[in-house]
Amino acid sequence: MLEYVEEFVNKIISFGKFKRSEILNKAYGELLTSIAGMQKYGVVLIPAIINKVKTFKGLLIIDTTDNPKYGLKEIAIKMKNLSNGGYSQGFKIVLFLYKVKTKTYPLGFALIHKESKKQEELVLNALSRLRNAFKLKPEMVIADAGFSTLETLKRLNNYG
Repeated sequence: MLEYVEEFVNKIISFGKFKRSEILNKAYGELLTSIAGMQKYGVVLIPAIINKVKTFKGLLIIDTTDNPKYGLKEIAIKMKNLSNGGYSQGFKIVLFLYKVKTKTYPLGFALIHKESKKQEELVLNALSRLRNAFKLKPEMVIADAGFSTLETLKRLNNYG
């Protein structure tokens, strides 16, 4: 699966209008190391960015985006295209972002594919790691209704 992840790294880095030259080599190395640990957690988090922003009050944003891919049927999932009602094969990407005033920082991502854990489990893993390993305490968590599962709401309530 790691061979399919590489293309997302530059998209994640560029999300907040970052340029590769703005990311310290240490942070970029940590990102690549996190990708290697994706098998264990199913989520890739970027420690250097998380440690930089956790001292600021901000919003944790959790959102998904679909990434249609063809020719990867062995790992791609079936996704509904809401614009035309059709279906395609691809990945769903769960993004974990942190908004501080007018700037949005990419904290990490998870890829949903045939061999991955379910979306809810990936989000719960990310929330646990952000709170317990990184001590991130956002003022608010913003996500669409697809993330409003009972377990996710319980976890957020338990975290305060």
